[in-house]
Amino acid sequence: MQVRYLQMSKKVHSVLATLVICQAVVAVSGLNSNDDVVERVSGKQLSLQTLIEYLGSLLADVEPGNGTKCDLQLQAVLGDGVANFWGLPMFDAWGKIPSGIFEGNFYDLGSFEECSKFSHASNNVTVGQINGQYCLLTIPLELSARRAVQNVVLFDERGFPGSKATLGMQIGTCFPNTCDSKYLTALLNDVKSTFLNTSDVSLKCIEPVGDMGAKEIAASVIFSFIACVIAMSTVYEVISLMNHREPRHTFVMCSLYSNGNKLFQIIKRPQFAGQQKSEIIDCLNGIRVLSMVWIIFSHNFLMVLSSPLDNQLAIYDWVKSYHSMLVLASTVSVDSFFLLSGMLVCWSLLKELDKNRKLNLPLMYLHRYLRLTPAFAALILASVTLVKYLGSGPFWNSSSAALGNACETYWWSALLYVQNYVNPTKICLGHSWYLSVDMQLYVLSPLIIYPLWRWGRKILIAIVILVLLSMGCVFATIQVKNIRIAFAATGQLPNRMTLTYYPTHARMGAWLVGVVLGYILHETKGRRFVMSKLAVVFGWIASLVAMAAIIFGYYPLQQPDTYTDHSLVVDALYESTNRVIWACCLGWIVFACVNGYGGPVNTFLSFPAWQPLGRLSYSMYLLHLPLQVMLTGVLKSTTHFDDMSVVHRFWGDFGFTVTLALVWSLAFESPIVGLEKLLFGTRRKPSAMKQSLVAEEQSGGNASDSTASLPHKEIV
Repeated sequence: MQVRYLQMSKKVHSVLATLVICQAVVAVSGLNSNDDVVERVSGKQLSLQTLIEYLGSLLADVEPGNGTKCDLQLQAVLGDGVANFWGLPMFDAWGKIPSGIFEGNFYDLGSFEECSKFSHASNNVTVGQINGQYCLLTIPLELSARRAVQNVVLFDERGFPGSKATLGMQIGTCFPNTCDSKYLTALLNDVKSTFLNTSDVSLKCIEPVGDMGAKEIAASVIFSFIACVIAMSTVYEVISLMNHREPRHTFVMCSLYSNGNKLFQIIKRPQFAGQQKSEIIDCLNGIRVLSMVWIIFSHNFLMVLSSPLDNQLAIYDWVKSYHSMLVLASTVSVDSFFLLSGMLVCWSLLKELDKNRKLNLPLMYLHRYLRLTPAFAALILASVTLVKYLGSGPFWNSSSAALGNACETYWWSALLYVQNYVNPTKICLGHSWYLSVDMQLYVLSPLIIYPLWRWGRKILIAIVILVLLSMGCVFATIQVKNIRIAFAATGQLPNRMTLTYYPTHARMGAWLVGVVLGYILHETKGRRFVMSKLAVVFGWIASLVAMAAIIFGYYPLQQPDTYTDHSLVVDALYESTNRVIWACCLGWIVFACVNGYGGPVNTFLSFPAWQPLGRLSYSMYLLHLPLQVMLTGVLKSTTHFDDMSVVHRFWGDFGFTVTLALVWSLAFESPIVGLEKLLFGTRRKPSAMKQSLVAEEQSGGNASDSTASLPHKEIV
């Protein structure tokens, strides 16, 4: 009986392997220049007709037996399922040989949904219920095939989480869910040598998401409770207003009605009167929103580039275009937010010192932590517990894991804002590194701003030295670690991120420029800084030219064919100076707008419609990248890369982000403002300047005079 079972099992395995190899043999043999790839089977030259004949003979010889559940279900599908057609949907769900292989199309994902829905109740109780299980088959390409598509290798390591780790073809397949990946991979590699002269194939089956456990149920209860509180608070306020009664503040701090009104409130910008300076810096709203749009736009491009594409070679051509620098050089948008953050912190603390001659540090830090953390903590909780239930697809498990796995381990360092040093290679919600840097700079800010208030301009020299030290640190790191900053230098990306991108000491230059700007604005408050027309023209031309040079001067450093031809000093010089120069240029724009030299630029940046979007920018920052990862994870077919398609997708991402950010802000930001008023009893409104710089940035509510700095919207 055992010998008979082994014979049956071997034949079933041969049938299965033949079905798989049929999908790949033509493609791989077509890519490989080695004539020996086309092997002979039973003395016949391999051809499609030969494979069909071979498959038919194997099917005819299969005998029933009592093997494993996987073997029995495979036999049923390949035998009775094919003969009576009920098993055909399982094979119809398989991917086929992809077209455009020489354009970098190595995917045919098949039909994930058809496979997942496959279900057949066998009449044989031993076979049982047969349910489909989607699996991704990876067939490595040999060296000669790699030469044919050698340009793809440059970007090979930028694959979407869960996609191919090496250059190879990925085919969607469907098997009974009683078969596991390890078992199927072993039997495929046992038989594939009959047909293909290639490395071992691999198979990864998509496992269903498990049932909710204790933490998932707890998260559901927490979010449901918050939703109920918001609903009750809103209903209470609406009923009170309908009955012409003044609602109690304690009961409406979570109300969608009052918080929504504050969120969408638009304050008109006052006009200049002679030498009198405006007390509202509305240009910050435009800078904040445009910088956030730039971030979302660039991350959208990068997510598309890392998704399964049917024309991966187009990435190579795209990097060689000048307009691609708008994406590749967009990292300076981070420094726009660092500049604004440093400026607002400096202005607020100097105002506080002028008034009280001291800082209430515990209250200041508590205030900051309360404003930042609830929305961030809610996102971490959702990522760890509930996100995995929100989608499905060939890459969904890996994308949800990319969002949740690091948070499950390092949630504590994320909420302490130290993960850019504690776990820089496994950051919880990768884009949240900025929160750690900004919080650390905020904590250290009194060490810089108090001496600046106490001794004035003398401390500016020390700040300049700190900026130079930060730049020198980045320059030396690039040189010592031999880091290339090109997009194609994928192998060096981890070093670049952990050593020159995430650390606070490497990113503080732009923030310190913001501190200097805040000091200048404080010293010139209430009066315009008079400049000659020549100085104004020179300032605008120099700033705009320098900003354009930072973006498009990146081009020669990014060319995939020549990025190693120039000296490493060029990379180090660009990486260490571009952030500070960008911050200086943007600082000039703010300074010019404040003092009445902004012209149409100030009119555009101060457009009132920016104000509500500016208040949403923190939630937009938190949500946009997880949302983009999720939207990429639910892809069930390949994507075609071209600029127009990506721009079209961006507007969908942006609209989705704004909508979700509105909900997130009303749920986790606005109530905190009311809670702070309840806890600290802050009823009086801040001064006009402070209100413009701080309170308007929040989603409704006034800031405490003793904790004036709340630049938490300056995020990227």
